[in-house]
Amino acid sequence: MSAALFKRNLARCGKPVTIQTREELIINGTSEEVFTDVLPTRAIVKTLRGVSVFDSTNTERVATHSFCIAYVSEPAITSENWIFFKGKRVRILDVENCCEDDRTLKLLCTERGDDGSVINGA
Repeated sequence: MSAALFKRNLARCGKPVTIQTREELIINGTSEEVFTDVLPTRAIVKTLRGVSVFDSTNTERVATHSFCIAYVSEPAITSENWIFFKGKRVRILDVENCCEDDRTLKLLCTERGDDGSVINGA
C-alpha cells in the first residue's frame, strides 16, 4: 500500500486509540496499576483469529487485534506499551516497522480480560 493511500485510509477509516504506559504501584500495601497516556493517534484496526505471536518474554500468545498506525520515532512504541481502544486495554505483543521504511507501524496485540489479566496469558 502506498504511503498516500495509507494516510487517506487512516484519515477516513482510522479509529481513535491511545498508546499508554503501565506502572505498578504499591499503595497502602496493595499493588495497583496506573496507566499513563503517551500518544493519542488513529489506527486501522483488524480483528485476528488464530494468529500466534511470541511476546517479549518468548511466550507464545494468541494475537486478537492488529493496529496499523502512522510511524512515530518518539516516543518509541514497544511491547511494554498498551493500547486503550473503545474502553478496553489491549497489550502490545509485537511492533513491526512495515518494510523498514519508517511509514507504518503494525502492532499485534492481545485483548486484556476484565479481571486485569491478559486473555491467553498473564
